[in-house]
Amino acid sequence: MKLETIRQFGAAIAAAGLISSVLTGVSAAEDPEPASPEVDQAAEIAKALADRSLISNGKRSFVKCQACHMVGENVQRRAGPPLNGVVGRAAGTSEGFRYSPGMQKVAADNLLWSVEMLDAYLKAPREVVPGTTMGFAGLPKPEERAALIAYLASFAADGTRVDAAASE
Repeated sequence: MKLETIRQFGAAIAAAGLISSVLTGVSAAEDPEPASPEVDQAAEIAKALADRSLISNGKRSFVKCQACHMVGENVQRRAGPPLNGVVGRAAGTSEGFRYSPGMQKVAADNLLWSVEMLDAYLKAPREVVPGTTMGFAGLPKPEERAALIAYLASFAADGTRVDAAASE
């Protein structure tokens, strides 16, 4: 193969988003190892916190959630699980919380609380998790959901604030 043909082939692979498979030696027919949950969670948190100005609005929206959920340090279980570290986390994994059969099913199906999945869930919980016992109708406004997700992303699993979010 000529050098120019190899370069063109490499450019085509990169443009198709397949370069990581080629570099790691994974063929398209093989399933690459999934990224670690920490990597996924960090990416989801970064995505949610891309506009940190949303955090203060999300804090105001969280008032609708706090009858059943808590975030921050010294959280306790209420009717719903604590939401520290929820962005990017696997569903149904808050230690010591007894989840509904609906949530247990999606957890068994490896649902991940990505920004997009949280957005869909906060819009219509029963559509994303049929059989959930969460008695919340949902948030119809996309900007309110984005702000709430940013606020939730601003809390690490231990309840401390993430980086600059502490100043919000």
